[in-house]
Amino acid sequence: MFSNRTNWNLSPNRLTKLIEERRQQGHVILDLTESNPTKVGFDFYNESMLNPLKNKSNLIYEPDPKGLLDTRVAVSEYYSQHNTDVRPENIILTSGSSEAYSFILRLIADVDDEVLVPVPSYPLLNIISQINDVVLKNYQIVYDGEWHIDFESIESAITKNTRAILVIHPNNPTGSYVKVFEYNKLVLS
Repeated sequence: MFSNRTNWNLSPNRLTKLIEERRQQGHVILDLTESNPTKVGFDFYNESMLNPLKNKSNLIYEPDPKGLLDTRVAVSEYYSQHNTDVRPENIILTSGSSEAYSFILRLIADVDDEVLVPVPSYPLLNIISQINDVVLKNYQIVYDGEWHIDFESIESAITKNTRAILVIHPNNPTGSYVKVFEYNKLVLS
């Protein structure tokens, strides 16, 4: 029924099986990959959160393919307070990181182009790349007390079909971030 792009191996991996086994044994698991804020114990259901929903202007439906202008202005103002100029017209809001990755892959790569991605990394990137007909190749981030990009693994992964190097900042699931010297090396290489 679906295209060949959807022939994924969705069987649980070793880590998933181990986590489920531990949960069944009653162990408390701190899942650093959980991205649903309603499942991680945040207490955010309070009046300050719900009061804006009472604003009747929220009942006016004015869709914008880049996201609501008021929200993009608020994001722009946030960055301005942190000494970074990002104009609202250059901000695109998505429903989540998976949608954003899909847009990015479609915008930067053609069918069968290669995009280098860090490992470990966001678990759904493989599925998202297949839906977008993009080939993912891995480069390593390594841990020696803190996470670092392994530039040798980037150099060995690059081929004539490499279109981009995807850098995830902060990385899911490691929480690592790109250091200034790593950024400069990537940009200036």
